[in-house]
Amino acid sequence: MVDAGAKEFEDTEKYLKTAEDIAGPYVWGRYDILLLPPSFPYGGMENPCLTFVTPTLLAGDKSLATVVIHEISHSWMGNLVTCKTWVDFWMNEGFCRILELKIIKALFGDKHFDLYACIGLKALRVRYL
Repeated sequence: MVDAGAKEFEDTEKYLKTAEDIAGPYVWGRYDILLLPPSFPYGGMENPCLTFVTPTLLAGDKSLATVVIHEISHSWMGNLVTCKTWVDFWMNEGFCRILELKIIKALFGDKHFDLYACIGLKALRVRYL
């Protein structure tokens, strides 16, 4: 599983560099990914310097590796700048999502950006309308 994780997330340094180009320097020093057991209940969970990921992201084709882009985005939106109380937690996720989409557009182009934006919009409509 370690080799599969290394292969699946081998573009993480590129993701981090692109995030820095957009949002400024990564201030946390080192960035690592820890692949947890399948019982881990989330796709990913960020902490300064470390992201926990579930092995369910190991698709073998990097199609789910963009979860790491979302978690890297939290290095700026959620860890570096955060809300005062949990009442405004939505701001962490909202601004993180904006940065995530900017990184996706810079890395993969307009079509990927459009796809991820449409998926997010549909999820909002299903959940809140």
